[in-house]
Amino acid sequence: LLMAVLGYAVFFLSAPIAQTDRAGREHRNIYLLALGILGFAQAILFHRRETKKAESRALVWLALLLPSYAAFQLLPLPLYMLRVLSPARAELLDALAPLSLRPEWAPLSVAPALTLEHFLLFAGYAVVFFAVRDVARSSRDAPWLPVLPVLAIAVWQAGWGVSQFFGGGDEAFAHGTYVIRNHFAAFMEMALPFAIAYGAAALGKKGWGSKISGASAFGAGIGFTAAALIFAAILCSLSRMGLAASGGSLVLMAALALTGKFKARTTWTIVILLSLALVIGLVLLAPAQVILRFSDLSSEDRLNVWHDTLHLIAAYPLFGCGLGGYQSAFERFKTSAFDLVQDYAHNDYLQYLAELGAAGFLIAAGFLTLIGLHTVRAGLLHRDPDRRWLALACAGSLAAILIHSTADFNLYVPADATLLAWICGLTVFMNRCT
Repeated sequence: LLMAVLGYAVFFLSAPIAQTDRAGREHRNIYLLALGILGFAQAILFHRRETKKAESRALVWLALLLPSYAAFQLLPLPLYMLRVLSPARAELLDALAPLSLRPEWAPLSVAPALTLEHFLLFAGYAVVFFAVRDVARSSRDAPWLPVLPVLAIAVWQAGWGVSQFFGGGDEAFAHGTYVIRNHFAAFMEMALPFAIAYGAAALGKKGWGSKISGASAFGAGIGFTAAALIFAAILCSLSRMGLAASGGSLVLMAALALTGKFKARTTWTIVILLSLALVIGLVLLAPAQVILRFSDLSSEDRLNVWHDTLHLIAAYPLFGCGLGGYQSAFERFKTSAFDLVQDYAHNDYLQYLAELGAAGFLIAAGFLTLIGLHTVRAGLLHRDPDRRWLALACAGSLAAILIHSTADFNLYVPADATLLAWICGLTVFMNRCT
């Protein structure tokens, strides 16, 4: 069932939220509405049976607070309260007074219909988070079971993407079922650490240096073959940030895997050498089109967009302009590229800060910070080799998407956000077994 959920998201919900056509919106809304209603009831029941550990309780509450905060942005408030909570929002409503259209009650969101769509999406992500957590809890003897759907879908997408690159002419690139190459690369870079870790765990089941059984060799071959195909898909996507994020995630995995095995100076020396080898390898293996795209950074207008987004953040500092309201609210602060519709900031951190405000952004940041701490702790301390490698993969995957999000809007793509929620659910259970 969970594999069907993720597969549906990748196949039907791989376009950015603001750029989907009518059919895509219908798929998204029908799917997530049903999933959100059923999932929230399920999440409440799971919360009642949750462990008494303070950290786990905090994660549960934060996971539920994220969609609840989106619902709060939809709550109609009296105009006098809006003047206190969001003066910029009240100013927009005051502009309607000469037309006798100013309402007495209005939500914090400048685009309530879009905020409703995002509320349903966040509800769906919460469902995936809780469902994966409980699947991992019920498969203690098979820790890799919740990861297999991710790897299966990633290999399918990677194979499709590589065939697109080699069969599409000089200007072709890998994108799978995705509309945009960077979002395809984001899914691949989040899946890549799991393929590598699966192969490494298979080799290390009886300890490194011991005789390798046929089953272990077969498992390692599957994992490393999948990793090679996924990495080839990232290269063929021609995504600059995809390569950078993948490299950063692999370096982090190596650093965590080596921690405690050598002295600190030796560990850092090995990590630096591996980083240099990785950079050289990427330069040698990357298609020429990727190198040319790195040289074309100056033609993009993202720095101006980011600068203007800071003014938007300053106008809606506490509660934001509402999830999905970036495009509507940004027009007032736009100072360049007036012929283009700026529906995204090309930086998830800036856009979510603008839409959620400081209050909502702190909820999301607190959730991801706890997830990151759980992942690193499990990767360093877990006694079971399988779960330790699984934790290292989660750490690498989280690092990849967090790096990539500095220059793109991957977390506004439901398929990629669903995978992030999946990884977070895995992390919670591994921490409980540490």
